[in-house]
Amino acid sequence: MDTSFYTSFQPQLTGDGSDTLYSAEYGETFHSTFGAVTETEHVFLSGTGIKQRLAEGQSARVLEVGFGTGLNFWVTAQYSLATGARLEYVALEKYLLPAATLTQLNHDHLPAVAQDIRLAFLDWRSGLPDPLPGSQLHWCYDDSIRLDLVVGDATSVSIPPQDYHAIYQDAFSPGNNPELWTPSFFTRLFEVLTPGGRLATYSVKGEVRRNLAAAGFQVQKQPGPPGKREILTAIKPTPRP
Repeated sequence: MDTSFYTSFQPQLTGDGSDTLYSAEYGETFHSTFGAVTETEHVFLSGTGIKQRLAEGQSARVLEVGFGTGLNFWVTAQYSLATGARLEYVALEKYLLPAATLTQLNHDHLPAVAQDIRLAFLDWRSGLPDPLPGSQLHWCYDDSIRLDLVVGDATSVSIPPQDYHAIYQDAFSPGNNPELWTPSFFTRLFEVLTPGGRLATYSVKGEVRRNLAAAGFQVQKQPGPPGKREILTAIKPTPRP
């Protein structure tokens, strides 16, 4: 494992008061500098309909490409706890960040329930050695939330086939992680998404839209959060009777 990856990050304050990490290696932040939590809520939870689904008390299965700082998971999980709706969350991550890196981030603005989930996860993570590629780690919070972390290259690891209701496509940009934005990778995601399910992403590049369409998705532009004019949602069509 390339341990230099772990030392290339710097905490960075974003526009809504939440922190993110800046990667010197990629020249990118993990979340929008205009607001990390705001982006998570707008792009991923609202963009896929998962926020509404959990608010209605329906169980949800989410696949995330790029666990990163874990922010998308904390925010999603808080809605699960609010109604008791079961959340099964699978995240693909090439390098799982150590607890020492994640504890540098200030998330004091998060609701108390999200804080509790985050702190419980960090306590669990601090007791783990750095996982080897191909590892699958399992963590549960309360009776309603299950997190499965699949560590390794997302293009080659085995994705648990769960008929996901939503996919958060939150990898680094197509310029830095081109392999995670190809028609072949999007086809893998299409196959594990339930009919009517949605993929959401911050990137609206023409190549991304074309590659999603080539994989079978119906692609739509949506208004973006602060600092971002548009985002993408991609729907897996429901077969006609």
